Amino acid sequence: MTNWLDKILSKAKEAGAKLTDSFKKKTIENADLWSSCPECKKMFLGKQLKENMYVCTQCDYHFRISANERFKIFFDNSQFEMIQTKRLAEDPNKFKTELKAYKDQLKSAKRKTNQIASLVSAHGKVNSLEMVCSSFDFNFNGGTLSMQSGQNFYEACEYAVKNKVSALAVFITTGGAALQENLFALYQMPKTILGVQMLKENKIPYFVVANVNIGGVSASFGSLGDFHIMEPGKKTIWGFAGKRVVQGTISEPLPDDFQSASHVITTGAIDMVTHRKDQKNVISNLVSILLKKQNVQQTIVEEKFEEAKAVNQ
Repeated sequence: MTNWLDKILSKAKEAGAKLTDSFKKKTIENADLWSSCPECKKMFLGKQLKENMYVCTQCDYHFRISANERFKIFFDNSQFEMIQTKRLAEDPNKFKTELKAYKDQLKSAKRKTNQIASLVSAHGKVNSLEMVCSSFDFNFNGGTLSMQSGQNFYEACEYAVKNKVSALAVFITTGGAALQENLFALYQMPKTILGVQMLKENKIPYFVVANVNIGGVSASFGSLGDFHIMEPGKKTIWGFAGKRVVQGTISEPLPDDFQSASHVITTGAIDMVTHRKDQKNVISNLVSILLKKQNVQQTIVEEKFEEAKAVNQ
């Protein structure tokens, strides 16, 4: 008696079909045409979502966006120049698991994002002010801080000082340090802090804008800004360890909005919660105020110097 599966396979073979074809990955045309909001499930056309800066028009959910899209939104006329940095050795620990080698993860992330690391930087004008902008990309291994990412941020600070820009802003969407790189990733914490110190010594305003800011990034350059800004939403996070870890450690229930923008603003950890469409104007206005203040102070010093000079004469 012929097995029922044999009958199906024989008919499929006669029709020229192969069983292996059923398991092959197929590219679906216009797969990225539609997007749904993770919060309210509203459906969007890709073009509509892009025009609204990747923010849900119904619930105001701020989608996590690529570094390239962030630069296009932030810089005038979407014009910017990428800052080229020194390339460091990859996968220093030769990290490998049963599922996938870290080296292969990096290759996949580079192909997906067209970046060399989770953080990249660019230079351009923001409301006519010369600024440097660094941005994490969550699509690059969850935006983890690697050796290359730390190097990129440090060199962005050097570039800002060398070119005497008006300010540096970093947009953070990160899962913390890259554990696959172990101490090599953790070394980036003091390195990035030195970069921030360089900015402060040269009186260059430093802004931190966060969607997700946790782990080693929040424990270093992610919490050293002159101004700390968060995007609104229940799924925005600012802290060191995640909610489940904190709750397990203290054995106490935590508020539903714990570590979100609405909660963190009440603790004083951040200065303001700002919608994505307003961030460019808010930052450029603050920079203009700071620059004007510096100019006024410089004028006062020069006037006092002239007065002292006249008295001595």
